[in-house]
Amino acid sequence: MSDKIKLFKKNIMNRFLIFLVLMAFISPIIASDATEQSSKKYISEAKRTYKQALKLNNAWRDTSKIIKKASKEHSKKNYKKAVKLAKEALNQAKMAIEQHNKQKDSYRFLDN
Repeated sequence: MSDKIKLFKKNIMNRFLIFLVLMAFISPIIASDATEQSSKKYISEAKRTYKQALKLNNAWRDTSKIIKKASKEHSKKNYKKAVKLAKEALNQAKMAIEQHNKQKDSYRFLDN
């Protein structure tokens, strides 16, 4: 191989390594949205969406338990875990609403 090709490959590898190192340092900073305000926001949004699922008579079993755990972690000032749990509860509540909307025209055995 010529020297130009070797130099090109080495340059690409160096840039790639620099990129990986930067991503390792930057990604925790960007991903960390675990503050008191964000925790409170996600918990209230999860509660609101869960109430909508309850009105549709299609709430999932564990969603309220997860919301309670998130509230408990919030009160302990463990905001990272509270945000994680609240996001999980919010996702479950949204999926319950989506499930209802997809199946509302089908016969439901337990609604009688």
